[in-house]
Amino acid sequence: MIRSQVFSGAARLLKYNRSTLLIRGKSSRATTSSLNPQQQDAAASGSEKPGGIEEAAEQQQQLPAREPLVKNFFIGAVDKELLAYPEVIPREDMSQLQNALLALKNYFSESKETEPEQTSGDNLKQLGLYGLNVPIDYDGRGYGWSASLMASEPDSTATSVGLGLHAHRVVVDLLREVGSQQQQQRYLPDLGTGQLIATEAIYEYTPPEDDYFSTHATFAPESNSWLLNGEKAFVVCAPGARQLFLVLAQTQQPNVPGSLGRGTTIFLVDSQQAGVRLGEQHATIGCRETQMRRVHFDNVQLGEEHVVGLPHDGNRLSEKLVRASRLRSSLVGLSLAKRLLNELTQYSVDTTQCGVQIKDLEMTRVHLSRAMCSVYAMESMLYLTAGLLDEFQGQDVTLESAITKYYTLKQLYAIASQNLGVVGPKSLHSGQSTELGLRDAAQLYTQGESIDTLSMFIALTGLQHAGQAMNSGVRKSRNPLFHPGHIFGKFLQTASIENPKTKMQLSEHVHPSLEAAAQCIEQSVARLQMAVELMFTRHGNAVVERQSEMQRLAEISTTIYAMWASTARASRSYCIGLPLADHELLTATAICSQGRDVVQTLCTEILGGNFVNNDNNLVRLSNQLTKSKGYFAVHPLTFNF
Repeated sequence: MIRSQVFSGAARLLKYNRSTLLIRGKSSRATTSSLNPQQQDAAASGSEKPGGIEEAAEQQQQLPAREPLVKNFFIGAVDKELLAYPEVIPREDMSQLQNALLALKNYFSESKETEPEQTSGDNLKQLGLYGLNVPIDYDGRGYGWSASLMASEPDSTATSVGLGLHAHRVVVDLLREVGSQQQQQRYLPDLGTGQLIATEAIYEYTPPEDDYFSTHATFAPESNSWLLNGEKAFVVCAPGARQLFLVLAQTQQPNVPGSLGRGTTIFLVDSQQAGVRLGEQHATIGCRETQMRRVHFDNVQLGEEHVVGLPHDGNRLSEKLVRASRLRSSLVGLSLAKRLLNELTQYSVDTTQCGVQIKDLEMTRVHLSRAMCSVYAMESMLYLTAGLLDEFQGQDVTLESAITKYYTLKQLYAIASQNLGVVGPKSLHSGQSTELGLRDAAQLYTQGESIDTLSMFIALTGLQHAGQAMNSGVRKSRNPLFHPGHIFGKFLQTASIENPKTKMQLSEHVHPSLEAAAQCIEQSVARLQMAVELMFTRHGNAVVERQSEMQRLAEISTTIYAMWASTARASRSYCIGLPLADHELLTATAICSQGRDVVQTLCTEILGGNFVNNDNNLVRLSNQLTKSKGYFAVHPLTFNF
């Protein structure tokens, strides 16, 4: 799968001047401004940005943004108020939403045996699935993040159908947030009814070596228009439907030569425009009912009304695009993980071997429980992140959305792989649910962003945030002769990776039954902060080159967020008396206990350094491997005489 430069935020961060890592200030964002994000963008660009009546009312009800949750984990700070799991959908609206979802759940449960074309045809339009997040002013449902994700759960159970609707809703999210009023009036009504189906056209089959994209758009001043040329790959297409492609293309700023003037621009391209041509269909490993094709653009003429935001500003706007894409793709992965867990549970109950039910075997029980914990954490993280977006105005969830996708897809693939071992040789038959589940999990795991790139993005984003707060202390630690008092104070500290000291008192903000889980979170956050400070002190600005250690940081922060979201959710469930809430407490406790051990192990490896934790051996080994262009060891039975 192509690693798009826009989506590979980590690759861009690595190109930054390393000296900015420790001195870069916190990103400026208005936490108490009365302007919503659209109005802020409009004030900055001087152009009118939209906002429907329903959106304006929603923004007025939102609270001022709080400090970023996960980013502050890197500096050892926590927002204890966010341990209260968000309740952003009023009770009356929740009842109406649940009643509306009954018909959708029944439809998709009954249509599992039908042909995919029947499921993804006109019936989806009649069910109103294309307009869930379209504002009410444009004849949509007007759902916020939490409600639209919840309403998307039934169609996400059909993975191939969910992928197409996911791409459509991501484009609607971007238009709703940064689209001009003219663009909203032109596209949103048809997008809400399904007369026009939107999809992303971002990735390319052959990535350029030095540029962002091979797809270029050139501005022609004489006609005041753009000419788009190139091709995109892995584009989700709806057979026989009119489509709206959201295309990211490379553009060059006028009068700015070379790489300094290079940028990206987001265009809206109708499939019926002259020069747009559908190419070959990709035969992918999974999700085979979803039609993915190449799309060719040959001198497609586009006007200013086709540009989303400002020209050459695609990199900034892509941050909003990837946030929506990460959350909605996480829902598709979550639905598939639930289905795999339910199928395996039913199989273990119905199957008996040697007079013993499989469900009674300890290995099976442990596997099922671990899968349950993973799915519970996925769901908790997804709706906590969505709740933060709904509850707080302009809330920074850059890391939360990236972590949710990273955790969901990794755990989904692990569940799908482990299911093969439980089912055994029967899973080798083509068409078995385990085989199809593994294929779909592999498709979601590799489609879009690279998991490795996403982990680098998580670590580098957290390190950049921590750089400003730790700047002064790190400089003193790296110059001990000039700051003896600081070094002496470090020696007197009793906290360590093995025995962290905390004063967060998180247990006061959750149910008393979760005191042990809260303590695990406290210790893990403290260990993360010590590991980050150690990396800065040891490597300075060269920390961006320590990719193995940064991958450990990504795993640590992901584990802590899973612990945090699960504890907050379980505490709410038990306090309000939800069914089986006592087992939710048990689930959260298990997640936190295992997470604490994982974090301690990873932080200990960072503390030991590359000569202790085996990183240096692996790097040296890779040198000979690449030199020999493959496996280099001679046969074990070879004589040397």
